[in-house]
Amino acid sequence: MDGKNVRRLTNAKGYDAEGSYSPDGKLIAFASNRAGYTEKLNEEDSKLFAQDPSYMMDIYIMNADGSNVRRLTTSKGYDGGPFFSADGKKITWRRFTPNGQTAEIQTMNIDGSEQKAVTKLGVMSWAPFYHPSGDYIVFTTNKLGYSNFELYIVDSEGTKDPVRVTFVDGFDGLPVFTPDGLKLSWTKNNSQGESQIHIGDWDDKKARGLLGLKPKNDAPAAVLAKTQAGIEIDDLKTWVQYLASEQMAGRATGSPEEVIYTQKIEAYFKDLKLNALSVKASKEKEYLNKFEFTSQVELGANNVLKINGDLAKKDDFNPLSFAKVGEFKEASVAFAGYGIVAPAGDVHGAYDSYADLDVKDKWVLAFREIPEEIANDRRIHLNMYSRLHHKAMVARNQGAIGLLLVNGPQSKASNLIKLRYEGGFADAGIPVISISDKIAETLVKGSGKSLKEWQQFLDTGEIKNAVLDKAKVQATVDLNFKKSTGQNVLAKLTVKGAKTSIVIGAHGDHLGRGEMGSSLAGDKERGQIHYGADDNASGVSAVLEIAQYFANQQKAGKLKLKQNIIFAVWSGEEAGLLGSNNFLKTTDEKISSYINMDMIGRLRSQLAIQGVGSSRSWRAVLESVLVQAQLPVTLQDDPYVPTDAMAFYLQNIPAITFFTGAHGEYHSPRDTAETINYEGLLKITELIKNLTLKVASEDGTVLPYAKVESSKKKLEGRSFRIYLGTIPDYTQSGVKGVRITGTSAKSPAEKAGLQAGDVIVELAKTKVENIYDYVYCLQAMKAGTETTVIIERKGKRLELPILPVLKE
Repeated sequence: MDGKNVRRLTNAKGYDAEGSYSPDGKLIAFASNRAGYTEKLNEEDSKLFAQDPSYMMDIYIMNADGSNVRRLTTSKGYDGGPFFSADGKKITWRRFTPNGQTAEIQTMNIDGSEQKAVTKLGVMSWAPFYHPSGDYIVFTTNKLGYSNFELYIVDSEGTKDPVRVTFVDGFDGLPVFTPDGLKLSWTKNNSQGESQIHIGDWDDKKARGLLGLKPKNDAPAAVLAKTQAGIEIDDLKTWVQYLASEQMAGRATGSPEEVIYTQKIEAYFKDLKLNALSVKASKEKEYLNKFEFTSQVELGANNVLKINGDLAKKDDFNPLSFAKVGEFKEASVAFAGYGIVAPAGDVHGAYDSYADLDVKDKWVLAFREIPEEIANDRRIHLNMYSRLHHKAMVARNQGAIGLLLVNGPQSKASNLIKLRYEGGFADAGIPVISISDKIAETLVKGSGKSLKEWQQFLDTGEIKNAVLDKAKVQATVDLNFKKSTGQNVLAKLTVKGAKTSIVIGAHGDHLGRGEMGSSLAGDKERGQIHYGADDNASGVSAVLEIAQYFANQQKAGKLKLKQNIIFAVWSGEEAGLLGSNNFLKTTDEKISSYINMDMIGRLRSQLAIQGVGSSRSWRAVLESVLVQAQLPVTLQDDPYVPTDAMAFYLQNIPAITFFTGAHGEYHSPRDTAETINYEGLLKITELIKNLTLKVASEDGTVLPYAKVESSKKKLEGRSFRIYLGTIPDYTQSGVKGVRITGTSAKSPAEKAGLQAGDVIVELAKTKVENIYDYVYCLQAMKAGTETTVIIERKGKRLELPILPVLKE
């Protein structure tokens, strides 16, 4: 998008043109006459091709990197201008007759099957483009005269007569719909023959009526009642089903689907007569609060690693996403063991991999993990200083040129660390490269030990390092970072004379097909849509229904509020609270408190309200509405929860989160609209509506901010290197141990026989009394070494064998 990293994708002789991406970016359809140069043509075809090379133009498809080129059409005459349907299953294009006199609109599947003409006008019809619904196609034709091109629409099956769209003489052509289907843009020539771009509102309902097509309910904003006074279960269900639909494809941050649903919600807020918000920098008012973020990283073409002057093979090294990009000079290597510098603990002394080792202007070689054969408490302590970012920082501060990380033959991890985007981490200031055991073996040659011997020695807890004088390393790191744009959508119920605002919000983004955030999809589920019904279509549906309630109450003159209410649907929560943080940086609103809804669609035993300690008044304010709601509730003081509420709390704003708990479908393609407890969602939405009314009816001092010491300090530096696949119940109250709500598919926990409702009381011979004990036990465990877990199930204690694995 920034014009860099230009790559040639086709190399065939001839003319390649008119390329278009599939909606998921994985395929490119294009037109080419390459067959005219490679096929043996008969005399007539050869003559026609020599007169007009477009005679042999056909539609082809390829992977987005230029590989796996397949020919889709074989008819003589110009096949060109292919575009995909919004679901990526169909292609529409125009096919000229062999003599080039007329053209018709065609459709086919993306494998080239089911080719058919959807127009039979016998004139020049071309430049087709699917409506996002896939139900009809807009195109241009000179049906009314040789030089008078007008826009028409036709149903995708070609069963109805085309319907005229534009009505001014001249040229109207090259039409495209916006991704939400609400606008049409096209090219128009004026009376002087000048070509200009036009855009207009698109009436899908009218278009369907003219074509004789059934109305399509893909926009809850258009069908939800705006006059009812209360919270309605059918409205909540409509929003959840829309957001968690196949059409929304998992709502990844910055995706085309995010553009569609946020624009639908923007239209909904406008329809409710809610106001846009002002932006600090420009003072302009807007509903869509946009932000740019890095969404992806990939290897560039120029990554090089030289060992003693010899080029390493591409599959023997891999830069990490936080590596510094550039060319780095040849230098000698210092071996720093596990690359850890940790201060003394309560029991153990300090650990320093760099003791008496001069690494200035050298490359540092270090093992990736921590020593495996040390005591559990020592392992827990060192784990806090073993994160790869921390190891890179230590190497840089010691004066190293770069850091080489190796798993080692004793490790249970795969040979190389995979390149993946690591969220908001900046580059480490030095190149950080994962290398194979084979390359590391070459580097330690002559050190007196093999790589395996070094690892076995260091795994006992001994500390030793070495300068590898005979090893020389040179490298070039080339990474390409893709930038994307996310957008929050917000609206404000303005109260005359109010000086402060409360915000109620939920995040609308999810994991797409698992490419963003921490997917827990099973092996057979990878690449599937993560629908995100509970996480967090449930929360968004509540925000929108509450917005409708307050808008209607204000219109009816039934509200007596002292604070404004801001309704927010956040983007980028799964990528690291990007949207809520951006709003707080760019808004000039004075915010008194925040109410967050994250996963409120699976009410079972109880509802958790987290962050109650962020104001000493939350409990008193909640008391009356909780009595009215009659829901099983647990109140938790800790405001340091990994959701948008934390962004507000860190800005000294009291913030609470409503949460019905994790489950076995969390972050998987199984989190669908059918799994939602809609009756429970209705009760929770009513509760939050009543709470919002109570808070907004008081002035901004009703909830003074309180500073809470973070219990997460106990987890500081955790890397979760060990994976069991348990899903803790974060709503548990009064439970000694850790109750789980389920296990991930095919995980060590599932294989061990753990079940929903089990309470873990001991793990790896260590007593577990709370979630912090549990996390510490995880860090102390060895991957690939069987241990035991003791659980309480229905009043009985069971001891089960479990085999922890290393989390990649």
